[in-house]
This record gives sequence, structure tokens and C-alpha cells, in this order.
Amino acid sequence: MPNTPLTERSSKMADTDKTNEKGKGHRALLITFACAAALSLVYCFYVGVFSITDAGQIIGLLSNAFTVPGVLFLGFGALSFVKRRGGFDGISYCTRYMFNWLLPQMWLSRDEMTGKRVIGYRDYCESMRERERKKPGHTKCFLVVGAFFLFLGIVFAVIMNICFPGTSLAGF
Repeated sequence: MPNTPLTERSSKMADTDKTNEKGKGHRALLITFACAAALSLVYCFYVGVFSITDAGQIIGLLSNAFTVPGVLFLGFGALSFVKRRGGFDGISYCTRYMFNWLLPQMWLSRDEMTGKRVIGYRDYCESMRERERKKPGHTKCFLVVGAFFLFLGIVFAVIMNICFPGTSLAGF
């Protein structure tokens, strides 16, 4: 590598960084998918899907088992999106200074406690945006996995309603 030009070396390093980021994104997606699948499996064990013999009820319960994690993970993704866009900055700013009023030693830095430096709302929001830019965002993982599980739940609901129209899940 010492004989290669500098631009070629830097482009190889940039490609390596991109593949590492892509690998981390895939790992986060797989972990999120595994959590949603585990939640579905726990639901299936809880309602006893594996001991039921009626096919219509099994498909209906599978619909529920995939819809619940789908809705939950879509909700997590939506909350994560709102947080990354600054939707909760006002609440966190007010909460921080309210707790400063109650317990000043725990929440603020020494300069803020003595009054030398008080962070204004605009500065607080800018610092939060900088902090969010440095963190990896998992919003896409939650949204993709939630949409996939919700789609599976809808497919099972449609199959239950078309192929087994008299099936009732009232006892569950």
C-alpha cells in the first residue's frame, strides 16, 4: 500500500468505513427483528397457539401475534423519529430546569449551579441536535421491522377472514 497514491488510499479507507457502517446497520436490523420475533413467540406461547387444532383459530392468533409487535415497533420508530427531530426538546429542557429547582446538585454543571452560565433554550436545542448527529439512529430498523410484522399480521387476518369466515377468537 505504500506505493499507491494518497487519493487511492483515502478512497479505500472511506469504502471500509462505509462497509463497517453498513454492517452495523444490518446487525441492528437483525437484533430488532429477533426482538420482534421473540415477542411474537412469547405471545404464541401465552395464548397456546401450539395446542390448538382448529386452523382458523391458529391463523387468527398468528395474525394477533404478528400485529402486536408490528404496531409496537412502528410506535417505537415513530417516537424515535420525533425525538431525533427535536419534538421532545422543550419537555426535556423544562424537566431539566424543574429538577434543578428541586435538587440543584444533581442535574446541572457547576457553572450552571452558580449562575455563571445558564444555557438558553436555543443553545440547548442546538447541543441536542449535535448529540443526535453523533449517535447512530435506529429509527429505520424499528420502522422496517414494524412494517414487516404488521404486514404479516394483516396477511394472516385476510387469510383467516377469507378461508375461515366463521372463526371467532372471542375465547382468547
